[in-house]
Amino acid sequence: MLGPKHLAVALFLLIAFLSGLARQYFSPGQLLSKVDLPFLLIGLFLIFFWFRLDSDQLGYRRTPVLSVMVLALTVVALPYYFLRSRGFLRGSIATALSLVVAVAYSMLQAGGEWAIYYGLQS
Repeated sequence: MLGPKHLAVALFLLIAFLSGLARQYFSPGQLLSKVDLPFLLIGLFLIFFWFRLDSDQLGYRRTPVLSVMVLALTVVALPYYFLRSRGFLRGSIATALSLVVAVAYSMLQAGGEWAIYYGLQS
């Protein structure tokens, strides 16, 4: 059974696929789509939700600045949080895993776009 943190990551990756589906369906070939903002907000909510669960689990005190940074500059704030909350070795591993999730997000989003593209072509 998935814990809440794993569920947040799974939902985040599901949102990636749904985002790709919606982007290709509503704005095929466009750099920016009208559906990007809602999916961005949902993704940010899930990242922040995961961050809160993780910091509570570790007993790490969240500062208001770090909380805002997780929303505003996730790419910088999460590695900082990982290194501060886990130490260098475990923080580096957590940062590498977050990069794996980011790559999976991109691949799932592209997969959603391809699914709609090739699904509508047939």
